[in-house]
Amino acid sequence: MIHVPGTPGLARAVSGGQVPVGSSPPAEAVACHTCGLTDPVGVDDPSPRLSWAARLLHPERLTVSTGGCEVWARDLPPGTSWADVPEEALEPLTPYTWSVAGHLGGTFVTGLRAGGAWDAPWIEDGGNESGEGAVRLGGTFGWEPRPGRVWLATTALGVYRAVLNGERLGDEELAPGWTDYGRRVRYRLADVTALLRAGENLLEIWLAPGWYAGHVAAGGPRRYGDHPAASARLFLRDPEGVHPLAATGPGWTAGDLGMPRADLVMGETVRLGSSPDLEPSPRTGETPPGRDGTARLTDSGRERAVAVAQPPPGLLVEADPAPPVREIGTLAAASVTEPVPGVHLLDFGRNVVGRLRLRIDTPYPVHLVVRHGEELTATGRLYDANLRTAEQRDEFLLPAGRHVAEPTFTFHGFRYAEVTGWPGGMSAGDAEAVLLSSALPVTGTLTASDPAVRQLVSNIVASAEGNLLSVPMDCPQRDERAGWTADISVFASTLSFLRHTQAFLSGWVTTLIDGQRRDGAVPHVAPVLPEYGFDSPVWSDAIVEVPWLLWRRYGDDRTLRRAYGPMRRWADYCLAQCDDGVRPGRALGDWLAPGTVETPRSLIATAALARSLRLIADVAGVLGEPHARAYGEASTMVSGAFQRAFLTEHRLRTETQTGYALALAWDLVPPKNRARAAAALAELVRADGHRLMTGFVGTPLLLPTLSETGHHDVACRVFNQEGHPSWRYQLRAGATSMWERWDAWHHRRGMHTPTMNSFNHYAYGCVGDWLFRHVAGVGDDPRGVNGGFTEPLLRPGPVPLLRQAHARYDSPAGTVESGWRAGPDGLQFVFRVPPGVTARAVLPVHGTWDGMTVNGTFLMGLAERLPTRRLADGSCSLDLPSGRWSITAPAAAADPLLSAWDEL
Repeated sequence: MIHVPGTPGLARAVSGGQVPVGSSPPAEAVACHTCGLTDPVGVDDPSPRLSWAARLLHPERLTVSTGGCEVWARDLPPGTSWADVPEEALEPLTPYTWSVAGHLGGTFVTGLRAGGAWDAPWIEDGGNESGEGAVRLGGTFGWEPRPGRVWLATTALGVYRAVLNGERLGDEELAPGWTDYGRRVRYRLADVTALLRAGENLLEIWLAPGWYAGHVAAGGPRRYGDHPAASARLFLRDPEGVHPLAATGPGWTAGDLGMPRADLVMGETVRLGSSPDLEPSPRTGETPPGRDGTARLTDSGRERAVAVAQPPPGLLVEADPAPPVREIGTLAAASVTEPVPGVHLLDFGRNVVGRLRLRIDTPYPVHLVVRHGEELTATGRLYDANLRTAEQRDEFLLPAGRHVAEPTFTFHGFRYAEVTGWPGGMSAGDAEAVLLSSALPVTGTLTASDPAVRQLVSNIVASAEGNLLSVPMDCPQRDERAGWTADISVFASTLSFLRHTQAFLSGWVTTLIDGQRRDGAVPHVAPVLPEYGFDSPVWSDAIVEVPWLLWRRYGDDRTLRRAYGPMRRWADYCLAQCDDGVRPGRALGDWLAPGTVETPRSLIATAALARSLRLIADVAGVLGEPHARAYGEASTMVSGAFQRAFLTEHRLRTETQTGYALALAWDLVPPKNRARAAAALAELVRADGHRLMTGFVGTPLLLPTLSETGHHDVACRVFNQEGHPSWRYQLRAGATSMWERWDAWHHRRGMHTPTMNSFNHYAYGCVGDWLFRHVAGVGDDPRGVNGGFTEPLLRPGPVPLLRQAHARYDSPAGTVESGWRAGPDGLQFVFRVPPGVTARAVLPVHGTWDGMTVNGTFLMGLAERLPTRRLADGSCSLDLPSGRWSITAPAAAADPLLSAWDEL
């Protein structure tokens, strides 16, 4: 973290006074990143980008040093918020410190910097023919203390934990994550200097099938290979350079870990027998099966030789560019019941993702079976039909004594856990849920006076955290758990308000590109699973949408450039399919939309192509590529074809909420017909009873489109709808995470078909973007092209049934806040604009502006310093420089909002 000085007080803010970054001691923490990460260890980017969430107001100097010696420096002009360190300034396996203005900065450690090359041998358990379960691979090496630092680089085709001399290395879970194993795999780097001892040292790799050899989606096990494999090398980094010390190889041995079954989807079996070398934890006296390196569950009498494995040809091994999966918290059981004798049911109060940790003191050996599920049946038993073939079942075979029972190489999606075999009565203190997620830093908060809205935001966060495990999954419980492209594409903006997503999504874009076919078709899931298909509109357009979001939100032109060629191949592939500019309907359409009128799939395909072509033209402009004009003209051509094929003046030939939302949000309606098309959409929504008739394609666009086209009142009515289908219907039904279907559970029909019914699916959490932008008011221009959130648009939109709403976003340009409070005495708006930034505020204040005040001064007296403009809809627009702002409007300004309350 770094710090910038505080912003001026309210009275001074009227003059737009600013405090230069770096001119005074730190007052408020601001995030600093290297390649989008906080103080990363293992950076393989040849020219790492250093960034800080503040814009310099004066020239400053950036320095990079190691061991107290400066290795590179650069003078930065005002307005700078990032810099790239040249490749030649850095050495491998070296810790660096960087700073700007003396107190802004961070650290990073370079990785191997080998361009994906990897020479350590790969090994596997030569005696485990089934490939199931977790095994221990171990080898010894000698060490004579000497100057320098020792680094361990470890990777796996599967998932692993590394243990050195009985101590677990790092806190990562399910390392090194899931990638397209035919193309690349990640490695993790650890400083092990302090754990070495003179003489012989024992390095162990606990290895399980993971995504490589375990169950993946519905395709069963061994998708990529029959057996997991691991590879590691130790290096000494001293003043003379980098020296290899030891590595995995044929001299290593393999042994059992007491986990004969370890599968991400199916679950894990942990067996603690009476083996003489079962060592209790020296810290607690308890035996924690699989929890860390303090307890070895091996049987030394069954050590066997390893086999040298062959990785896929051309496999790239790179430092992980994204945050690892970690334990992000625990949750105690809210209640324990015993629906039938010997069966205990734990309720954790909300849907979570992770695993169960049990604390047991048993006088005799026990066999515990733990099953996990999201819901209960009508008779109060665990409901698992929607898991399909996923078992989500863990077993523990424990001897008498005290134990902490927890699996290591699996995860589950659940609210309820059913435990059988517990000795005697079970209490809530005997169990806790361990929550797992790719640990992304928090960047945004949103609150409102309505408890239902607060619960909705909580549900959005729960589904976001639970489904970010190495890749952005669709769901965490059934036999799917895949990186569906449309889900993250429509949710990415909401997610990027709530969490710092740059490194995570950039790494996933690389995986998406890896799965692109040679003809340009883009897969529906990444890592690619061919059975799920290719080239569906919106799904495959994620190859354009997600890199563009990373540019707009973070100024990440590197991901944009990496994706530019694949974007063009995708666009050219689609254009080749067009008939007079109209792309044929494809695959998935407006997935899971309710109602009886389907949005034509060719309409969706053509609209999505027009948008992607326009975005690619914008990308070309940002990158200085020569193709902007060509793709702009192609977008105009496809837009014209859309109008001829699907519009009659301002009305769609097939009227659906999704169709209108696409046409309006993506500027496919001629400007002269735009207002009437927006009115037609509002009319259609009213005719539908203000109920959602949209699926995965239309839902993220419907409310923003209504709000942006002068029908915010209609958007609010849809949002406040409590009948089915709606967000509030799910809340009334007790949802604690986002559902896959609007009617995952229905008050008359009960559970939806179990073949596809997830209660933890973040896609419909895309409404969070509307809440940030159009309710609380934190956003940027959706049609802008500049990167890094440098032009905030503060557009609060009071909602009937809410007395107040407020959002904060720690953007790459600094902290932005927007909020409002309403009552019979008027409206109050509060804003915060970071140093060096000017924000445009649009206030829903119609009629006369007499009586409005800004930080206690009448607005009309600030015409020269805060010029105001009346927009076409009568609202007030003004440019706010850096500072904190409080703007009040008299009672008359609140009349429209209060009248809407009256109607409700």
